[in-house]
Amino acid sequence: MSNRLERFRKEMAAFEGSADPARSVERGHYVPHPKKSLADTIAGRIAIRPSSTHLLIGGIGSGKTTELLIARDRINELEDTYAHYLDVSLEADISQMKPGVLLAMAAVAISELVSDQDHENMGEFIETIGQLAYGYNQRVFRYGEDDYDSDPMFKFVEHKGIIPIGPKVPKEIQKLLAAINSIKQALSKKYGTIVLLLDGLDRLYEDKLFLELIQDVKILSELGIGVVLIGPIQAAYSQYKNRFESSVNSFSYQPCFDVAKDLDARDFFANILAVRASKGFLDQSSVDRLILYSGGMLRDLMNLTQSAIEEAYLSGTDNLNEAHVEAAAQSFGRAKVFGISDESLDTLERVSKEGKFIPRTEEDIRLLVEGKILEYRYPELRHAVHPALSPLITKSKV
Repeated sequence: MSNRLERFRKEMAAFEGSADPARSVERGHYVPHPKKSLADTIAGRIAIRPSSTHLLIGGIGSGKTTELLIARDRINELEDTYAHYLDVSLEADISQMKPGVLLAMAAVAISELVSDQDHENMGEFIETIGQLAYGYNQRVFRYGEDDYDSDPMFKFVEHKGIIPIGPKVPKEIQKLLAAINSIKQALSKKYGTIVLLLDGLDRLYEDKLFLELIQDVKILSELGIGVVLIGPIQAAYSQYKNRFESSVNSFSYQPCFDVAKDLDARDFFANILAVRASKGFLDQSSVDRLILYSGGMLRDLMNLTQSAIEEAYLSGTDNLNEAHVEAAAQSFGRAKVFGISDESLDTLERVSKEGKFIPRTEEDIRLLVEGKILEYRYPELRHAVHPALSPLITKSKV
């Protein structure tokens, strides 16, 4: 393998954390925020009220997961509190979520904390949780039935679990809560208060369903379990916003970083690039353009940098330069402009010219959710069209 290929593979790997923030944290790529981070805020609130509930919302790719992982590490520094991270989207189909599913996931997560040594004492509760969460087949006697195809005496009855598709059944939920409470009490000496950090629901677009799921969070809190829940950005504009806020102890928002108007934010992004890229691989103009075209979205910064690295490798150069960033940004922008309606194009053009945006319709909110319009809250509240998309708006209308 050539030294050049090996070097470029190393550079690409350094930005792979865009797909898995946990790997970035493990590799030491985390860069502290220039101001007090949400991780510090969440950890502080949990420290003083371990069984409290917190809702964290923001755009996809704005850095919420990384903050949650750092908050987990900060909370676990406390002697009497244990934080457990769980990506809900990996456990269930988000589109099939129903009230009770988060309770079932929480039950499974807590049951997995039971050590082999203590498993025998809590085996009954662990089995109950497994059956209620994922379902089970029950062997029952055939009472005079003659339409059998194999065993003339017994048949199997399928009981659907709560997590896959099952409806909320009060009787099942009560059994689940009893099992959770029993295991939680048994684990209290070892772990103290258990705090669940639930990620992945920022892709749930049904406001009413999300409000129903938050009721699961309240129930867990009543059992003495703390919860931090990541939710969708549209919760900040939903008709249920007041109910979201009143259903949890704190409601936090992770906006985009205003790299155009906040020098600290710009330096923060520059440090992220410096930590990951090898010395001399990025020149200053490349750094400036990557930060500009990212729009202050951490995931976009990672994805753009990887695309630019690929452009540099294919061009035959040894380092990444501004031309590679421009090519990557054009490709990124074309992908974002695809599928935009004429109405949305009008909105984007207006925001681009006037800098004003008040999300009122579902289509407006979708522009925020998809990162086509970016929201900044520091140093001032403002909205802007994504920088990689902005040059293509007029061309698209033509």
